[in-house]
Amino acid sequence: MGAESLPTDSSRPMPASNSNQVYKDLFAGTIGGITQVLAGQPFDIIKVRLQSSNQYKSMSDAAIQISRNEGFSGFYKGTSLPLIGIGACVSIQFGCLEASKRAFKERNLANGNGPQLSLGQLYLSGAAAGVGNSIISGPVEHIRIRLQTSSSPAQLNHFLGPGDALKKIIRSDGILRGLYCGQLITVAREFHGYGMYFLGYEWLVERHMKLKDCSRSEIGTGWAMLYGYVRRWISNSQSSGA
Repeated sequence: MGAESLPTDSSRPMPASNSNQVYKDLFAGTIGGITQVLAGQPFDIIKVRLQSSNQYKSMSDAAIQISRNEGFSGFYKGTSLPLIGIGACVSIQFGCLEASKRAFKERNLANGNGPQLSLGQLYLSGAAAGVGNSIISGPVEHIRIRLQTSSSPAQLNHFLGPGDALKKIIRSDGILRGLYCGQLITVAREFHGYGMYFLGYEWLVERHMKLKDCSRSEIGTGWAMLYGYVRRWISNSQSSGA
């Protein structure tokens, strides 16, 4: 990363309504995450089925078979766990992000460089948020995928729901080898994905504040959700190799 810096909100006086902004960010992130899960889940389960089974000829064939054999609810298998965990994930992301930004700010001030964070520091702050998020997202995604690939009660790996899947996975393979299977690649994906996400999000927010001549607390929830959605879509596309 280059030495270019962005005047993040850490360099501005803390507004009296800072706590309200925290809640606004958490709310926007949570609603954005829930919307993303609900909108993307049908496509996600079709992708997982195509990748894990050769019984489908195409994407449309998978959609037709899922609808015919499992009904509309078949497209939302494994959705409850991500929806329950989205609030915790957002809180962890926000906490790790802000802690990292404060640490970089203090380091910059100690070195006499001012409180501004460089692009590299913003990326690493976002990456820290991604690593923290992976503690929950790894097991949640594992259980979700196992539920999505369990299409028939006759299958040996059939699960009755998230709780049943959690118990059976831990009982069979333990926590580290079972529940956290594939965690290293998840950490790598979240590291880069969230690094790019928060780097882009902060850039969009700073651009908004400059154009509108306003503080972060004056940015509407709608704008915050829009910027978050745009950057999440871009970072997800990069992480998936699209």
